[in-house]
Amino acid sequence: MFNPLLTLARWLQDTSLRLDLSQSTWAVPIIGAIHVLAIAWFGGSVLVNDARLRRFRWIGISILLFTGALLFWSQPLRLYYSQFFRIKMLLIILIGVTALLPARHARLAMAVSLALWAGVILASRGIAYR
Repeated sequence: MFNPLLTLARWLQDTSLRLDLSQSTWAVPIIGAIHVLAIAWFGGSVLVNDARLRRFRWIGISILLFTGALLFWSQPLRLYYSQFFRIKMLLIILIGVTALLPARHARLAMAVSLALWAGVILASRGIAYR
């Protein structure tokens, strides 16, 4: 059976960037630290309901996605098979769906989103220690 995600993970595993990232002493820890800071940046801008912070949200989510992609690239097959990684991706998708709720459900969406983000953080810790 053809699995495009597994095919992508196998292709990424064989790239020179993956080798450079995984063999570097400082690359993954620095990217991981920036990833965590981007979570704080994005999360903080979401918690403050101010339309002027929309640009900060986009910057935060952009940094978050970019660093997340680099972290995935550093260990694609390990993460592909990680249950914690799969849970994290599912929770992130649910956060995106929650963001689509109508404005009249904003308080509910915020509460659910916070709970889902807590789950993302816990799943991330599971990834780090497995």
